[in-house]
Amino acid sequence: MKTLMRRPIAILLALGLTVSAVAPLAAQEDNDRFFANQSFEERWERTDRPVDEGAIHRTWMWGPSPNSDTLLEDYADAPDGVRQVQYFDKSRMEINDPTADPGDVWQVTNGLLVVEMVEGKIQVGDDEFDESPDPANIPIAGDVDVIPGMTYAKINELDLRLIGGREEGTLINEAVREDDVVVDDQYDEYGVTAMHHVDLDGVDNTVASPFWGFMNEQGLIYQDGDYVTDDLFQNPFYATGYPITEAYWATVLVDDDPTDVLWQCFERRCLTYTPENPDGWQVESGNVGLHYELWRYGDEGHAMQDIHVGLYAPGDDGQQGWAFGCNDSLVTVDTQVQQQVTPENDVRIALQKMFSYEHDALSNHFADVPIFVHTVGVSDGVANIWLVGESGLAGVCDDPRFVEQINATAMQFDEVNHVNIYLNGEEFEMGAYE
Repeated sequence: MKTLMRRPIAILLALGLTVSAVAPLAAQEDNDRFFANQSFEERWERTDRPVDEGAIHRTWMWGPSPNSDTLLEDYADAPDGVRQVQYFDKSRMEINDPTADPGDVWQVTNGLLVVEMVEGKIQVGDDEFDESPDPANIPIAGDVDVIPGMTYAKINELDLRLIGGREEGTLINEAVREDDVVVDDQYDEYGVTAMHHVDLDGVDNTVASPFWGFMNEQGLIYQDGDYVTDDLFQNPFYATGYPITEAYWATVLVDDDPTDVLWQCFERRCLTYTPENPDGWQVESGNVGLHYELWRYGDEGHAMQDIHVGLYAPGDDGQQGWAFGCNDSLVTVDTQVQQQVTPENDVRIALQKMFSYEHDALSNHFADVPIFVHTVGVSDGVANIWLVGESGLAGVCDDPRFVEQINATAMQFDEVNHVNIYLNGEEFEMGAYE
């Protein structure tokens, strides 16, 4: 990685010429809650911002904050063969197609993590799988052993995915004990029934009544800058996927007290129902995202590398970095991203980090701008960067900010000496607002 040297301001008049910056500063960053992009943040805000701010008392849908940085994971059918993801306690957010409409609920998906952990395979393309890992020997719910003995691997071992769906209206009083499913009428008092049968290709299970109610629940959400009452999920299967098991009871110890818990696993989540819990917390989503990270990456997590991102100080006139554009100062700030193995992915992940980077003293033109890296090509010292989304340009001062933040971030890598920028299929041109 190289340190860029200061260059004359005249460089700003031509797109893609060598652009420079001062040595990176280890400036203070506001990264307590870092979201990989605006779409991820908006998905989190819709259901979990009201919980975080104490406006409503209910279970988390994603978790208090992201558990990981912005990550690139191999996916054969995504641009450049990688997709941007971010992990939360309850799930993983992912963008497979950066050209998808940010307003579409399915632009951001949460992976089929439960299926992968149960079957012992990692999906690396629409029809491609890495089948090297074993099924996850991790309890399906709770931080330690909320349901002793019931793990993702146990679901696979007992063939619980292959049991046909109960008839709608059937009282649910079955429990998994040791290596068998048994009927126990001690659970009759809760009146839980099989409510919604799903019969699709490869799916034949019935959603239990507490979970179907939860998946169709209305409540306080954050939308368009305000709190409103609406469906928690725009599609009942958006967060959970389809059911892959029936619902079963277990009696577990909670603070040394025997507690009855109903559980059911879906493609994307495992849900639990604890009748003794207070309202808003009776149905909860297990920590599938946390479990999956542990299963896939181990205790050490993701290998990280040091980089810097280009930000600016408006009207600073070169006091903190070097003057450019409308008397702004370009400043590069030290941070970290997931370690990459190709220059293309180095540039890609550094730019995605920069696009959503928050700092308490410096500005970021791309803050709150829905923009994504589609593809990156690096050859003979030239990085061709193809972006999709919105530019965020609103005046003459924004053009140089757009270009220089990208260039300062991309050109830190030894393989990149020149940058060409394309936005929505067309070469980016300076001066659109002059």
